[in-house]
Amino acid sequence: MAAIPQDLLDRIRTLERQVRELSGRAQTRPALDRIQHGPVVIGEGGTLTVQDADGTPMVYIGDLDMPRPNGAPQYGVLISREDGTLALAMFSGGTQPQGLDIYDNRGNTIFTEDRVNGGLAVPYLHTPFYPDGDLDRYARTQSGSPESLWTAPHVRYHPMLTVAAYAASDVGTTGAAQVYVDGQPWGEQHNLNSGDWIYVTDGPKLCPGKYGDITRVEIRAWRTGGAGNVYTCAAGAIGTQTR
Repeated sequence: MAAIPQDLLDRIRTLERQVRELSGRAQTRPALDRIQHGPVVIGEGGTLTVQDADGTPMVYIGDLDMPRPNGAPQYGVLISREDGTLALAMFSGGTQPQGLDIYDNRGNTIFTEDRVNGGLAVPYLHTPFYPDGDLDRYARTQSGSPESLWTAPHVRYHPMLTVAAYAASDVGTTGAAQVYVDGQPWGEQHNLNSGDWIYVTDGPKLCPGKYGDITRVEIRAWRTGGAGNVYTCAAGAIGTQTR
């Protein structure tokens, strides 16, 4: 038997030890379905889909197969329920910025943001009116200048506002009614002829202020001729999204 150099035996023992160490480390490495450190990047048009046990997509992130009008790809998020109905989506149907939409299990939109001016689009929130000032002169005036008869503290969750009201004047009297927002004329001036009731609406128009502001919405009326009263009756105010 040929003599084996001692340094070669040492090398073999060293290699055996290293193999054992590597084998042990392989048994203790993190599971392949876990990321211990660092970010995860899915690039170049890749997507991420999470499915339930039946293969129903629950979460989809990536290219929505809904390109922009210029042909560029659109990336967004879709989240569904166990029955496959869409619950939440982040997308844009056109050139406007992407928006967040939430749907009930029947496909009705129960929440969406205004993609044009920001703020809330759906749901619409009703703003009630209350009598303004002394109730002895409730809903009537003989003033020759705009006098506030109804006031509503409107929370600006939506960018647009619509106000509706009834107005009238006594027989032999003419007048006018107009919606003011934060003390400034906002709606059209509606002229009142002798003895007639009219129904008026203003909007949807951009509501002054920014998201979350409390704006003062008033219905003012005044007499322009005769000696009788001018009346107003608020129908309501409602915020809406940009059309």
